[in-house]
Amino acid sequence: MRESSHEIKKLHLNTISQKLGVMKKFIQVRPENFDVEALMLAAREGRLYIDESSREVSTDCVKSDVRTYVERIRVFVTPKYASVIDELWEQILTDDDFISFFTPGRKARKCRTFDKYNVIRVIGILRAKEVYEPYSDRRFMAELEQTDSDSSYRSYLGKGIELPGLLRKIRNLVTLNKL
Repeated sequence: MRESSHEIKKLHLNTISQKLGVMKKFIQVRPENFDVEALMLAAREGRLYIDESSREVSTDCVKSDVRTYVERIRVFVTPKYASVIDELWEQILTDDDFISFFTPGRKARKCRTFDKYNVIRVIGILRAKEVYEPYSDRRFMAELEQTDSDSSYRSYLGKGIELPGLLRKIRNLVTLNKL
């Protein structure tokens, strides 16, 4: 059954009025009236809710999670880069452009702490530049995701980066760290 535009508008107005009705139950809290004990009690009772869609991820969290993630494929580093792989990733993670590239967007559903798709793109470029051994995509993903099942991230190993500035930076970093 199709709903008429009048019914849809009525339904929309009902949801808006319901939301406004819920908002009337809330009061604004000033710092001098803030009760930490009441907040802790609400959390313990399961009455405390946080809107995750507006949650911001700190750059330190992104850096830490990316380091942990790429550490899983340390065994794939070529002998030429074995002694400088940590320094290479540190240089990548100290660049603000890469941090914003690895930070998940507001609407990210899967990657909430860092953007795995973009990290995997960088790993793919590093593999093409012979920083990592040229093993199969499946083998890389088995180590990164620590599972035997196929991963949706696998196709991103060969996609590269469409941002010429970032691609140039990666190439320069690889050249500088080459032994």
